[in-house]
Amino acid sequence: MIYQGRFRTVRHKDHAVPAPLPRPLLGSASWLDIRAWRQVDACGPMLLVTSPRKTGGAVQRNRFRRRVRMAFLARVQPLQGQAWVVWVRPSRTAPPLDTISFQDIESQLRLALRRLPASDTP
Repeated sequence: MIYQGRFRTVRHKDHAVPAPLPRPLLGSASWLDIRAWRQVDACGPMLLVTSPRKTGGAVQRNRFRRRVRMAFLARVQPLQGQAWVVWVRPSRTAPPLDTISFQDIESQLRLALRRLPASDTP
């Protein structure tokens, strides 16, 4: 799917997770586990959001995915033209998904995107 021509969400078998998983961009105390890696053949940043069934019901999981997508849209500008895959999922220490606010998601995503390697970001 292409959202306003700014980024594409990752679909099934559209990405390859690297064999040694990249390190999380945030510490273990954060509610989100955010990892990122460079994709060679991609034309722009892609977002991968996973929320397993054990984190809540379908309504909470879908709301979480929408909030992450909207926060990513708000913060994707520095990644324009770069082939990053950003993977977001609730961490093990996360509270129930319905208690995580949009502001929390946006602030943690902003902090994580700032921590991308400086040589790859503008």
